[in-house]
Amino acid sequence: MFQKYLIPLCIIAIIYLVSTSDALTNVSAGLAILLFGMLSLGSGFRAFNGGFLENLLTTSTNTALKSVTFGAVATAIMQSSSLVSVLSISFVSASLLSLAQGIGVMFGANLGNSAGSWLIAGVSGMKISALALPLIVGGVLFNFQSTKTAKGVGQILIGIGFFFLGVGYIKDGFEEYKEIVDFSQYSMEGIQGVLLFVGLGALMTAIVQSSHATLTIVISALATGSMTYENALAATLGTSVGGVVTAIVASLSTNIDGKRLAIANCIFNFLIVAIVIVTFDYFVWVNTALASLIGLSEESVLRIAVFHTLFNLVGVVILLPFIPKIALLLEKIMKEKDSQVDRPLYINDAIVQYQDTALLALEHEVRHLYDNAFELITHTLGFSRVDIKGGRDIHEVLKENIWAKEDVDVEVFYMKKIKVLFNAILDFATRAQTYTNTQAYVSKFALLTSSSRHIVKAIKNMQLLQPNLKKNSLSKNQILASEYNELRVQLALLLRNVHGIITDQDMHPEEAIIKLKTQKKAFKQMDKSSILYIESLLNKKELSVQNSTSLLNAVGFSHNIAKELINAMIQIQETYIEESQGGSETANGVNTIEE
Repeated sequence: MFQKYLIPLCIIAIIYLVSTSDALTNVSAGLAILLFGMLSLGSGFRAFNGGFLENLLTTSTNTALKSVTFGAVATAIMQSSSLVSVLSISFVSASLLSLAQGIGVMFGANLGNSAGSWLIAGVSGMKISALALPLIVGGVLFNFQSTKTAKGVGQILIGIGFFFLGVGYIKDGFEEYKEIVDFSQYSMEGIQGVLLFVGLGALMTAIVQSSHATLTIVISALATGSMTYENALAATLGTSVGGVVTAIVASLSTNIDGKRLAIANCIFNFLIVAIVIVTFDYFVWVNTALASLIGLSEESVLRIAVFHTLFNLVGVVILLPFIPKIALLLEKIMKEKDSQVDRPLYINDAIVQYQDTALLALEHEVRHLYDNAFELITHTLGFSRVDIKGGRDIHEVLKENIWAKEDVDVEVFYMKKIKVLFNAILDFATRAQTYTNTQAYVSKFALLTSSSRHIVKAIKNMQLLQPNLKKNSLSKNQILASEYNELRVQLALLLRNVHGIITDQDMHPEEAIIKLKTQKKAFKQMDKSSILYIESLLNKKELSVQNSTSLLNAVGFSHNIAKELINAMIQIQETYIEESQGGSETANGVNTIEE
């Protein structure tokens, strides 16, 4: 019961402590306003994703240099390394980017983040409240418009306005109460001072989850003399350490590749911070020289921005050639834990709001579910996946090894590798649909959800088929055994044909759908022929009533397995077809499938 009220009580306590000091009130209010502005800015840019940012991310990162450049430019424009980092982790986790590409983007995001320090330092010497308030007013007016684009523009303007307003409050707080908010009393020289203020910068950034907020405090403190120049540089360096927290948190819900990328980000930031700490005096000298070269006075807070850019640029230059090797090293060191319980590989909370990315990741996850179903059905039939995917005659395979040695527990397999994925797919698809107002996307999400249901139905029929399958295929009654083995062969051939269709990269989705429907019709015809043949065997008394009933049930289950698997693959193919070509739709947006 106490835990339920812990966070509200902490918030109330913080409000009280802040209210006891005018200095804390101004600085804390500025910090809160700035963070709100950053959230609004991120929301505004998300409104424009519509596939643009995702498509740009996948097409502009085919080399290490392009990856770094994209990360830097995107972060500089959006003023949110967190957004770019989360997107990168999500894309790598969903296999839409390679690990090496993601590392390049993350490295670039660190460099692009330095653009924020130029902005903050640049406006710190201006009376920006006069600009901030009109931006907020304009943003609110845009936000009342009906179109998604207008609302996105509104959120961006509101974000910029509150960003400027927050910077102004923090600056005013330090100017008016510099005797109270005074970091200079903790000033230390040498390595001890560097370590202390690096730690301070890291701690503040980790707590507020925004390096921009920490930079605003550091720059304001330097401008008012509350922090010495070298201590301010050290605190700026510390923001890189604290900034890794966002990426680490985002990676917790992703697969092993997402976690590898978060570690790569840690490697970049920790390595460059270590290098700068060891050679701090040299970096200070170079920074002072560069600042003088571009005409900055000794009092200019823009020297913080120069330093922020300098050490990130050095980090990129040093590590850029090693990006492929870092990726290989992380893949070698960080192995996927071997677990009997499967889990989603492509879908995660971080990408659910990006409709194009979410749709592609969901399609990959449904294929993952199908792969598991393929494995289960193949082994339950007594074959291996190599037997099915290979080119050998299935009858010959059957003769050589009439049954696999190990039996498959369908129920256990279903619980560990089917149900867990199916539940995750349903949950993800339901939430993803709430982030889009476009009917075409809603229909495609519904198609993929329906596809996963068909796969589960196929497994349910496999559960019903399994009990008599091995027993009767090994029966001393040669006719009964022959019919059961023929069922196994026909299902194996269906799996092989479907696999060939869905893995043909050159086949157009419409052509794939036609071939899949042809397979379904062919299997349905075999089903009818089998029923007639079984009835004739019963009439000739070559099979008992009990065996005939068992075989008829097995034929029905086999037909259902084939029908459900093909329907599942048809619906995946339909997600690739434009809505205007997608055929008739049901009320819930799912294309109807001819049974």
